[in-house]
Amino acid sequence: MKERILKLCKRLNKFSQADIETISGLRPYELMPILYELQTENIIDEVNGIYYFQKTAKEQNRQFPRFFQLHSKQDIEYIIKSFCADIEVQKLIMLFNLSEKVSNKFYQYLRISIYEKQFSELLKHFEIEPKIGQERIYLTAKVYLYLYNDKLYVSKELLKSKNIKKHTNEERLEIKNIYLRSFRKVLSKSYTYKFHIHLAEEIWKYGKAFNTRYNDLNNILFT
Repeated sequence: MKERILKLCKRLNKFSQADIETISGLRPYELMPILYELQTENIIDEVNGIYYFQKTAKEQNRQFPRFFQLHSKQDIEYIIKSFCADIEVQKLIMLFNLSEKVSNKFYQYLRISIYEKQFSELLKHFEIEPKIGQERIYLTAKVYLYLYNDKLYVSKELLKSKNIKKHTNEERLEIKNIYLRSFRKVLSKSYTYKFHIHLAEEIWKYGKAFNTRYNDLNNILFT
């Protein structure tokens, strides 16, 4: 329960007790001990009934694009939820009165964040057990696929190492199956540009319920 409240505090950044009660559904006698504990740990601070999340140096140094700063946290929350729910950009424009340019920027940033996260994981696996990337080409776009622990990773570039080995036949079959079920959703000429991030997005989304997507994406963006 404490972890859940901590995530809410971090997401809201500035909030009242009533705000947390409404979102968490906890009663005051359940919530207050947790808030007090977070205060004693210097994770949150309270001034005149308003709580503030105390960012770490790492979090303070994190820079989001300027278009994030031009929109409220609530709007950003809705945009993240829309992305996780597969709501198209045109519908996003109608829902939040955003321009097409801004809407595309938000979605593109979320896709890039997903790609960079999975690529970071890929590099860690590759360092321990280098494998030859499985090449896939769509129109003018080329990507390389790697399988570790039944999870498919995407790289725009071919990774290289001296002690490299091939994927097993079983792994190549699994790569093929995962790729094909995700590839069908990115069959568009407009996706040729930045094909690797669109493919990484669909692989990341596949088989995940909305809540799992939403929680995972929040972890990618804010932790």
